[in-house]
Amino acid sequence: GDRAESLGAAGEARRYFEQAAGLTGPPLERAVLLDRAGWRAADVADFDTAARLLGEAVSILENEGDTHAAARVSGRLAVVERWQGRFDDSMARAEAAFDVGAGDDPDEDIAELARVLAVGYAFRGDLDRASERLELALGVAEALGLASLIARGFVTKSQLALARGRPEESFALLKQGLEVALEHEVWDAAGQLYFHLSDRLFHRDRYADALGHLEQALSLARRRGSRAGEWACLAETTYPLYMLGRWEDALAAFAEVPEDRVLSATTLSSLSSVVEIHIHRGEVDEARRVLSLYSPLATVPDIQDRSSYLAALAAVDRAEGQLAEALAAGVEADELAQTASAPGNQPTKQGLVEAIGAALALGDAQRAEELVASIEAVPPGLRSPYLGAQALRFRARLAGSEDAAAESFEAAAKRFRELKIPFWLAVTQLEHGELTGDASLLDEAREIFERLEARPWLERLEKVGATTKVHA
Repeated sequence: GDRAESLGAAGEARRYFEQAAGLTGPPLERAVLLDRAGWRAADVADFDTAARLLGEAVSILENEGDTHAAARVSGRLAVVERWQGRFDDSMARAEAAFDVGAGDDPDEDIAELARVLAVGYAFRGDLDRASERLELALGVAEALGLASLIARGFVTKSQLALARGRPEESFALLKQGLEVALEHEVWDAAGQLYFHLSDRLFHRDRYADALGHLEQALSLARRRGSRAGEWACLAETTYPLYMLGRWEDALAAFAEVPEDRVLSATTLSSLSSVVEIHIHRGEVDEARRVLSLYSPLATVPDIQDRSSYLAALAAVDRAEGQLAEALAAGVEADELAQTASAPGNQPTKQGLVEAIGAALALGDAQRAEELVASIEAVPPGLRSPYLGAQALRFRARLAGSEDAAAESFEAAAKRFRELKIPFWLAVTQLEHGELTGDASLLDEAREIFERLEARPWLERLEKVGATTKVHA
C-alpha cells in the first residue's frame, strides 16, 4: 500500500490497505489502515467506499475509547459526505466531532476539524462562523509549524477575503499558501492552491493565465493518482476555453469526465461553459440534458452549487423561450452567489447576462435597466471586466439614440477584444451591425460565428444581411 501510494496509484493503495486491515489483529492498527484505505478511495472518487471504510474506522476508534482519533477520522468522513452531496450530514458530523475534541489541548487534529467546519460555513454563506473556526485552525497551525494545514487554511481564508470584497488580499493569500506548499512539498495542498488561483483569475477575466494554473493543478492531481482532482481540473478548464473561443477543446475536456461522476467532483464550471456552447450552437436539447446531470443541485444548501445550477437553468430557459422563468432564475442565481462570493463569480456573470437578455426580450426595459445599473454600481476595483463590457453592450441596446448606442457598442467591443473573448465580441458586432448595417461589423461577426459553429447566430446574421441588401 505504501509503495502504490508513493507511485500515485491510489486505487491500488486503497485495495492493499483494506486487505492489510483485514489481516491485522489489533483494533487500533486496523482503524489506521481503514482510515488510509478510505482516504485513498476518496482520491479515485469512489466516495461510497470511502465513506464505508472511514465509517468503520470511526466505529472501531469509538469502541476502543480513542475519542480524539475518532474525531480526527470523523472530520475526513465529513469531507467525503460533503463530496457526496450530503451537506447537512457532513456539517452535523464535523460539528459533533469538533465538540468531542474541544476539551482536549488544541493539536493538528482539532485544527483540521476547525478548518473543515470553516469550509462548510463558508459555502453556507455564514462568513462570521467560518472566520471564527478558521482563526483557531490557523493559530494552531502557525504555532506548531504545520505547513499542510497552513497552506490549505490559506485557501479558505482567501475565499473569505474574496467574499468580503478584498480580491487582492485573496490573491495574495493563495500565492503565499502556494509558496508554503511547494517549499514543504505538500502536493495535495499545492494542487488546491493552483486550482483556486485559477478561480481568482476567472474573477479578473484573465483566462489564458488561469489555464496555466489549471495545467499545474491537473499535473499534480495525476501525479497523486487523484481521479476526483483530475476530473475537477478538466471540468474547470472548460470555462476559460469557452471564454477564449476554444470550444472544441472545452467539449473534449468535459468528455473526459464520466457523466455518472459529474457530481462526484468539482465540475461546476461546465454549467457556465458546456451548457452555453450547446445553446449557442443551437443544440438546446443537449444543453438541457447536460443541465439535468446536475439537477440534484437545485435544492442543496451549498450556495455555490445551487447558484451555479440556477444560472445555467436561466440560460437553458431563455434558449427555450421561457423568458419569465429565465429572468427569475438568473436574478436568484446572482443574489444567492453574492452572499458567499465576490461580484465576479461565474453564477453572477452567467445569471445576470441571461436575466437582462430575458428582460429585454420580454420588453421590460425598466427591469433590464435596474439589472444593468446593479453591474455599474459595483466599485471598479471589484467589478468584473467582462460584466463591465456586458453592461456597455446592454446600455447600447437600451440607448435612446443611434449615436449613444453606437458609442456604447464600440466601447463594449473594445473591452471584449482586450479580454480576448471572441464570442461576445461577435455578438456585440452583430447587434451594432443590426443597428447600422455596417458590413465590416457583420463580416467580423460572421468570421467568428463560423469558426465557433454558432449556427443560430449565423442564421440571425444572414437575416441582417438580407435586410441590408433590400435597403441598399
